Amino acid sequence: MPDEQRREIARAARATGTWLLVDETLSDIALDVPAPRPFAASAGPGAGEQIISVGSLSKSCWGGLRVGWARASSRVVTELARVRITHDLAGSVLDQLLAVALMDRIDPLLPGRAAELRRRREALVAALARHLPEWHWTLPPGGLCLWIDLGRPIASQLAARALRHGVRVEGGARFGVDPGTHEHRLRIPFALPGEVYGPAAERLAAALEGAPARIADPGLPDWVA
Repeated sequence: MPDEQRREIARAARATGTWLLVDETLSDIALDVPAPRPFAASAGPGAGEQIISVGSLSKSCWGGLRVGWARASSRVVTELARVRITHDLAGSVLDQLLAVALMDRIDPLLPGRAAELRRRREALVAALARHLPEWHWTLPPGGLCLWIDLGRPIASQLAARALRHGVRVEGGARFGVDPGTHEHRLRIPFALPGEVYGPAAERLAAALEGAPARIADPGLPDWVA
């Protein structure tokens, strides 16, 4: 989003008393473009009082590190901290200590993380092009997922079939508000090691063709996206 548009949205939010909750969990995962500035940095003096930005180390560093944060005005942060005490009494101390150590090293770590994700993205794209050449997608310049265009509204059905072949993926309808939205799309992350994508794409192709299931228990897939 261009800076001027960000400033217009921030001004409109302030004028109408609207709060903005800005999800910036993937902002650090800029693979082919510069990372965007935080939204609040474009708001201008006094326009950020109703902006809350959220981030997470689960995207920037490792999916198993479920530690995130919120950036907001001091008044809002104080209120959030007060509420958290009454709702979250069992946060992992070890995870939080690890998060503190990583935050001190995040800038030198991110280039290596981006390079690894680019390699995994390339592996997924190559595997899909080999086994499912009729599918289409736009190569994302950042983030962690391909958003596949299946060409027909079969995403939920295909996801159910894929599970019986040992691959768990999510149809686009999971990410839409209205029933049937994005039913022609499939979401496939490229956060796993590159060597898994060849067998996974082959199994997806088998599921698409209606081949017999490969595993007895569909609740135990071999490969999860």
